Amino acid sequence: MVDRELVRGRLLKLEEYINDLKEYEDIKFIKYKNDKLVKRFIERTLQLAIESCLDIGSHIISDERLGVANTNADIIRILVENNIIKDNADNYIKMAKFRNVIVHDYANFDDEIIFAILTRNLKDIEILFNWFKEYIE
Repeated sequence: MVDRELVRGRLLKLEEYINDLKEYEDIKFIKYKNDKLVKRFIERTLQLAIESCLDIGSHIISDERLGVANTNADIIRILVENNIIKDNADNYIKMAKFRNVIVHDYANFDDEIIFAILTRNLKDIEILFNWFKEYIE
């Protein structure tokens, strides 16, 4: 059985990260690219939001004994197989893999990718948040 209080605590942090990122959804690319503090804030907060999603997913998988996830992408696959993530699996697998890029290969990604995620794909993280919240209630 899922430790609902633990997951609720993680959901509160995830909600905070989403709200922080939403404050920058309308930022212009030139501002993002040229403002070092804003850029770092967005990149780090995006990383934390993705890690929160993966952490929550991992807790659900473990607590419900749904399988063993050897990679972040496996977390998503197992959640899809168990109908916790309901669609857009490919987007979430890309998100899980992107987390590794932002953490381990930081110097080699393009500013436009982070900017696109912020301005066009933040809704994917919000959808995951809602699915997780629905699942534990």
